Amino acid sequence: MSRLCPGCGGNLRRHRHDWLFRCEACGLLRGELPVTIPEAAEHRGVDEAMREDGLSGLRHVNNARLLAALAKLRGSPARLLDVGSGPGFLLSHAKAEGFEAHGIEPDANTVEAARRSGAKVRQGYFPDALEDGEQFDIIVFNDVLEHIPDVEAALAASAAHLADGGVLCLNCPSRHGLFFQAASLLDKLGLRGPFDRLWQRGLPSPHLWYFTPADLRRVAGRHGLKPAQELRLETVQIRGLWARIRCVRDAPLHLAAAAYAFAVLTWPIARLAPSDAVAIFLRKETP
Repeated sequence: MSRLCPGCGGNLRRHRHDWLFRCEACGLLRGELPVTIPEAAEHRGVDEAMREDGLSGLRHVNNARLLAALAKLRGSPARLLDVGSGPGFLLSHAKAEGFEAHGIEPDANTVEAARRSGAKVRQGYFPDALEDGEQFDIIVFNDVLEHIPDVEAALAASAAHLADGGVLCLNCPSRHGLFFQAASLLDKLGLRGPFDRLWQRGLPSPHLWYFTPADLRRVAGRHGLKPAQELRLETVQIRGLWARIRCVRDAPLHLAAAAYAFAVLTWPIARLAPSDAVAIFLRKETP
């Protein structure tokens, strides 16, 4: 793992845990966690049906806002690529809105679910699953970039595969958000459960980064991508929240109950506080 921050070039120093690193200059966080994405469908630690049920309502609301912004920035119809498309929430919604929607997903468990819904999904990693010179009007990383080890390479490939005037959408959890800040405080006090859960430690594809929009703008700017818009998204919906929390098999019930209670009690405040979900849109300038 590189010990240089992709955001500002500062040094990444070990921070609180043997797997966690923090940029001493800008505060960007990097997790050195194992990635074990299955190439063939298998039983694992996540109940996919429960996760889909728990996230469907939240995804529908947020995806509608993302697609509305993309339609204004790029127009529709447009050729859209969803990187790490999962079970196809965004793909189905984009297709219904008139986009030509394509997905890339490495996880065999979710590829099959997406294909059953009629989504066009290639199994593999970005950008290896693309043809040389293949171009898109829009590329979306919807809660995905934070799972990718080499952020610089991902954004360089995005710029290469975007058509001139194309738009890159990065929806990533922010370390300035209320829930992340609360979990980080509890972690400092020795209560590691919520912090581990936000990093998705022990899951096949954990979080490897926690950015802010400013971090992302700095990295993207080095690849000729210019800021076009920023959009606050919903972090939590009460409907489906219990299924979302309990989709991790073998998670202790008391920790799940505590997480649910915290989310419900802080929900009114969370709508006013800094969001844990912020999307930025960047445009590839026409030469």
